[in-house]
Amino acid sequence: MKCVPLADARSLRFRAWVFLSLLFLSFFASGVYAAPAVVGKDVFLSQLLAARGFETENSAQENAASILKSGIVPEAVTNLAAPATRLDVLRWMIHSLGLAAEARILSGLELPFKDVKSLSPFEKGCLVVATRMNPPLFKSSAPEFGAAHQIAPDEAQFLLSNVRRASQHLKLEVSFSPTPGMDLEIYREGTFSGIPKWRVFVDGFDEKAEVDQLQNFFASQGFKMKSSNPNYEWRLGSELLEDYARVRHLVALARDRGKSCRVFASIKNTNLENQPLYWALLTVDPFLYVMEPVIAPGGITTLAPLSSMLRDSSAKAAINAGFFALNGRNKGSPIGTLKIGRTLVNKPYQGRTCLGWNKDNRAAFGEVSWNGQVRLKGDRLNGDLLTVNFLNYLAKGNAVVLYNTYYGKPTPTHDQVTEIVVEDGVCVSVNSTGGTALGPGRSVVAGYGVNGRILAERLQAGDEVWIESTLNNGDPRWNDMDDIIQAGPFLISNGAIKIESEGFSASLLNLRHPRSVIGLTGGGKWAFFVGDGRDGMHSVGFTLQEVAAILKMKGVAYALNLDGGGSTEMIIENKIFNSPSEKRERPISYGVGVKLRSPSP
Repeated sequence: MKCVPLADARSLRFRAWVFLSLLFLSFFASGVYAAPAVVGKDVFLSQLLAARGFETENSAQENAASILKSGIVPEAVTNLAAPATRLDVLRWMIHSLGLAAEARILSGLELPFKDVKSLSPFEKGCLVVATRMNPPLFKSSAPEFGAAHQIAPDEAQFLLSNVRRASQHLKLEVSFSPTPGMDLEIYREGTFSGIPKWRVFVDGFDEKAEVDQLQNFFASQGFKMKSSNPNYEWRLGSELLEDYARVRHLVALARDRGKSCRVFASIKNTNLENQPLYWALLTVDPFLYVMEPVIAPGGITTLAPLSSMLRDSSAKAAINAGFFALNGRNKGSPIGTLKIGRTLVNKPYQGRTCLGWNKDNRAAFGEVSWNGQVRLKGDRLNGDLLTVNFLNYLAKGNAVVLYNTYYGKPTPTHDQVTEIVVEDGVCVSVNSTGGTALGPGRSVVAGYGVNGRILAERLQAGDEVWIESTLNNGDPRWNDMDDIIQAGPFLISNGAIKIESEGFSASLLNLRHPRSVIGLTGGGKWAFFVGDGRDGMHSVGFTLQEVAAILKMKGVAYALNLDGGGSTEMIIENKIFNSPSEKRERPISYGVGVKLRSPSP
């Protein structure tokens, strides 16, 4: 027998290390070993298209191109073969579910993660929505979000399964106090189910010649644009675009030339049971806040965005208010009763509901009438009497018009007018041309035509003048109100839904539109409601019956419909908490704001 000496322990350890090293290298070279798998951007986008229930192609690359072209994900995603990060897929999922507006609205809310300071406000809003929606896309229990984390296949499947469930049963309910004494509830349900097409509006034109010039330029770049002049403002509108890359290109061309743009989604939604709906309800403690109308800086003959009305105001929150007429670019006037700080600013409109309130927290809903009179010379009871026909409104013919400081500019010039300038019940001057400056404590009684001659014959500087303006024949319930607005129709009275037409069109009454409502809860708090509409990706709008049902369910006992459509807007602490249907603030006549109540002496 031949004996072989045993190797020592040191030699054996060395040989084992060499063997394992060679084995590792051979596995790596042959592809048996690989780094942990991650999901590419193209793969995730492809699977996202399928998770949303849209038609897919044969390859991930085709599907990724399709979802980007459609604008369901509106980003210009580069390097599709690169790994998808958690921040990438967060944005894409939020866009794909039509929740971008909610992300912008909720971007200021707190997040539980420690590592989100570097995120943009929109990305923070996406994360707020993703963690608070039902079903949630991400769990909020982890200490960090991990924006740069590369998505592994198992995490991708978890996220996409949540997208599938949200596509059928999405709900987002968020309640918080934006400032002490106010409570805000935001609600969104449903998702869009059609592939969008896109229309771009280019704004900011002063002259038709400029419109024509830019229209020709766009044509040279391959964009067919149509000019129009809605609301006395020129704009260019594109045809429907299917490729979102062209949308981005058109917007860039316009902005390079100093023009603002608005992008609208056009969707044919075949899933009528799962259409998106968004609303917000703000309740306000009347013992901490007082409510007051807010008007455009230029007075009630001008129109302005609600935000501009609040710039010089102490209002903490506001909503758009009553209807108004247009008579020029950013020019118009209220329709119906408007009383501000005990001064009647605009006359009632027959047959529609008003809301009045005072500083003692008394409110009234109902219809009002108005009598305006001017007593000349003599005494308060026996002086000559003239009927006032209009307030702060230039009328044709033989009319008497009362102007006050809320008119916002000098009275109209006219070749057949006599103006009596009144301060503290005394005629301080007589003007035969108009153009009188207005201000606090000053009123002007303007007589046109025959009434102008009457005023000129009977009054001179130093004469006493009594201006009487009463509502509902002196009914103290209405005449003691500090502020009054008028809109309609009345939706809820003493907790019961009762909607009458009040002379409004069938479209306003019965079809889906953006809506604004003001009311009182059963507990006596003010309630502001906005419901978005005319946006197939965000919210399709509400009928009045739907709004009334929501408000009744939320404990609102009295509710008055306000001007809606493109006017619908709610602002709290200088932030807009809805998505206006025109993709910008519409210039309006007036709103209603709330400000902190002054401390009692």
